[in-house]
Amino acid sequence: MSPFGHYETLEVDSSASFRDIKKAYYRQVKKCHPDLFGGSREKEEEFKLLVSAFDVLSDPDKRKRYDISSGICLETGRGQEWILDGYSIMDTEADDILEEIIVGNRLPAGSTLGSLFLDLEKTEVFMSFREGKNIFRAGSYSYALDFFIKVVNHSPGNILYRYYLAKTYCALKQFNDARMHYRMAIELGKRRIPPQRLRRIHDELDAISVRKNTVWKKISNLFGGEKEKPRFVDSEDDMVLELNRSIARIMRERRNRKDERKLIE
Repeated sequence: MSPFGHYETLEVDSSASFRDIKKAYYRQVKKCHPDLFGGSREKEEEFKLLVSAFDVLSDPDKRKRYDISSGICLETGRGQEWILDGYSIMDTEADDILEEIIVGNRLPAGSTLGSLFLDLEKTEVFMSFREGKNIFRAGSYSYALDFFIKVVNHSPGNILYRYYLAKTYCALKQFNDARMHYRMAIELGKRRIPPQRLRRIHDELDAISVRKNTVWKKISNLFGGEKEKPRFVDSEDDMVLELNRSIARIMRERRNRKDERKLIE
């Protein structure tokens, strides 16, 4: 199979934007939705491929993984614009999927997870969230903020929506708002059955607290001499990575100083 399989299914170029992909999906739906063809099994299989292609290509993280695994990044010259997460936002990837597709969407009677994936156009909030996520990944944080505020207002109980709203406030350096939505996501997780641990969200909330703490600069100066100003990074999990690097540097320098004192003694 061609590495461009999902793109071929939707009949779009590998550089297609989210809106191009969304339009292509709706266009292709009319050609193979089983309901339009008397419940044809053949059309149902075509439709499943179409939905799978849309699900991957409309999500910037899934699309990046797909492009890298298929060698498309190299063929198109697209580099890694961000570091891939490598782990879920909630406790498992399955939790992420269920949260995004179900929580807060107006589900047709008798829906199953399978039927929802086959009728993504019925989950309006899902589409808005995916578009906001693509805009966020492109670095248009103010524009993405409008989408995430909209989906959170529509579905205040959705943990993923809260998380991305918090991330966007971080990127815009509105830390108080970011902390509020991280905490609200954590509270929502506590009420789930079973409760969600949400370690990633806890880590990012802790990172903001340290970053905002005025003692941070004093600690940096204590162990690093005349130091470069701590830098807040806007993209994805680089904020946490940057914090971890800074802490590691401080601890390394402290160990070196202890070793020097032992030599002197």
